[in-house]
Amino acid sequence: MNNIKAKERVLTIFIFIAFVGLLIVVGYPIYKESLPSEVRFGVDKSYGTVPFYVALMDTTRNYFALEKVNAEFIEVEGDPLEGVKNGEYDVAVVPWYWLIISPSLNGDTVKAFASLEMKSGRPLDAFIVPPKSRITRLRDIGGKRLGFLAHDEYFVNLIMTEMSEDLDLKKVEFVPLSAEELNSAFEDNKVDVLYILDPYRAHMIYTGNIVIAEGMASTYIVPSIPYGAVVMRKDFVTTENKLAAIRVKNAVEAAMAYLSRNPDVAKRYVLRNNGIPEEGELATNMRTPEFERLAEVSVKSVENLQTELVKRGIGTCGIKPAEFLFEKVNFAR
Repeated sequence: MNNIKAKERVLTIFIFIAFVGLLIVVGYPIYKESLPSEVRFGVDKSYGTVPFYVALMDTTRNYFALEKVNAEFIEVEGDPLEGVKNGEYDVAVVPWYWLIISPSLNGDTVKAFASLEMKSGRPLDAFIVPPKSRITRLRDIGGKRLGFLAHDEYFVNLIMTEMSEDLDLKKVEFVPLSAEELNSAFEDNKVDVLYILDPYRAHMIYTGNIVIAEGMASTYIVPSIPYGAVVMRKDFVTTENKLAAIRVKNAVEAAMAYLSRNPDVAKRYVLRNNGIPEEGELATNMRTPEFERLAEVSVKSVENLQTELVKRGIGTCGIKPAEFLFEKVNFAR
């Protein structure tokens, strides 16, 4: 009798241990799913990071909250691509140019899950001069001081290399500026002409300055330009924190879809982030890029830019354009 009771006690203990183990195996993933994901986003004042702001701050949408993403915004200083590689940010927007020029390295370390594109026929860029300037056409830029936002210098180089040859321009002096210096660049006599993109293009026009040419990026680089790649580290998605990556993709794509349907919202956020008053006429003259989710990214446009850069001796065709992108299966639970 004692042996039977002893065996029953042992069996009960084993059943209890097995039950606890089952609870851990089944319950822990459920518990983990219930916790929010801590994610660091590199942000700036451009259109590129507007989807992050919408996902966090638009109280009618609450995309980050719905996806359980605790977003920490970190102001980008320096190279955002290196920031993602080094783990300063988990998510950021980087110029497609920077990804493409070192494909064998960048395509293996970080990949894009969304994109911003400047479509031909809807230019966001312009050469602008002050009202009383003697510069009235692009040929007059030769020998002058050309101002631009510092982070767009690669863009200016691509345009000016071709334009200078096409128009036989004298040497142009490049003057990189911060966003804070831009509005007073003419008054402070820092530059003679500006090359800028929206929202700064529209704001400078609104304050009385004159456009002498626009759409030169499409003319001298490629017609439709993949401008910003929304990226994460490959390891972050595959091994470090896949659940967080899935949640981020869902939230950012939802915000981008919303912005595509409501471009005025994108204008409002980018103006607010730059401390520019939201005047009706100003917003009307602003243009927005295409916000492209993973399935919508124009691989052909990326290929065209890559081909153009290789023709100019910049970068190589080390990997196919599609290899810069995550695949849908990477975000399967």
